[in-house]
Amino acid sequence: MKIVEYQDYLIEKPLCLIYWNLDSNFDTIKKHLYENFEIREIKNLGDLIYWCKIALVSMVIIGAKKLEEIKELGNFLNEKLPVEKRREIFLIYILPETKTLDPKKTFLLSANLVISEDHIFDFERVYQKASQYWFDLYKDFKSFYEKLKEEF
Repeated sequence: MKIVEYQDYLIEKPLCLIYWNLDSNFDTIKKHLYENFEIREIKNLGDLIYWCKIALVSMVIIGAKKLEEIKELGNFLNEKLPVEKRREIFLIYILPETKTLDPKKTFLLSANLVISEDHIFDFERVYQKASQYWFDLYKDFKSFYEKLKEEF
């Protein structure tokens, strides 16, 4: 288990975790997210668990050659993490052999967005489209949920 560093508690922006095991680099993604997110690279399940315990994770990006290699990351996010925490995480998979914005693959992975590795160059536009879709989908639920929390 990783030793907690005091700086990890001082994060002020929403936290984005990136697991990356692709031949391409993720500079385009970091460049787009840098202003609005604190970005941390994770190497394994232990890193993911660490950050989910000590910080409010807003986004997880998983770039992998094969789904099998990151199965435990997906299982943790979708099965072990409490629903109220998971609901707040925008989950993105970047895979070499997937169709960008494929709704079926997105649903099957319990993700918010899937992107082909070939389309990383267009991350900003693809992310904008997907995040707007999810915002519109959940805005009424979140509004109702917040009112309900206030009452109790």
